[in-house]
Amino acid sequence: MKKIAKMKISVQENFLAKEKFDVLSKNIMGENFPWFFNPIVVDREKESPSTSPGQLVHVVYAGNFPQSALYESDIFIPILQQLNVGVIFRIKMNLHLRRPEPFYSRYHIDIQYLDKAIAVNSTTSIFYINTNNGYTEFEDGTIVKSVANRLVTFPLTTKHRGISQTDEQTRYVINFNYLKQSGNSGQSSWTIPNKI
Repeated sequence: MKKIAKMKISVQENFLAKEKFDVLSKNIMGENFPWFFNPIVVDREKESPSTSPGQLVHVVYAGNFPQSALYESDIFIPILQQLNVGVIFRIKMNLHLRRPEPFYSRYHIDIQYLDKAIAVNSTTSIFYINTNNGYTEFEDGTIVKSVANRLVTFPLTTKHRGISQTDEQTRYVINFNYLKQSGNSGQSSWTIPNKI
């Protein structure tokens, strides 16, 4: 695991074993996978359909409930176990289509509604499904390129933004927002807090 000194950012190459990654990527990038259009990329108050290219999304988990049948499949179990997830807040997949010029989303944190005491102890991980010239940029200028099977992890309160690709037809990423398990309980399931 490579740690970036400027901020608390870690990058892991080949995060999943090849066979597990192949199953995940084949499923998500398949022609029959359901994607839903969202006209806004980040901020409904500061973006409008006239200024945003929008994006395709598939929300797997949000609002304390599974939002997709995919959650019940075992595709995400290896990732959640490796991330040592204790509490899931959201799992959201994004699909960006190629543009002639990169689109720079606004700097943001993924979840705004958490109590500050919970937010500062929570984590965001972005998992890249395919390689392209899009990337994630942090406020301090750190850039993490989209490379297949790469995972970047950082505190949930760290502002970042996505930059769309101009080379490949698609850019697939999965965002995980969560609270890590405390201690070494060996727990293999994840829970939701009663209050967020």
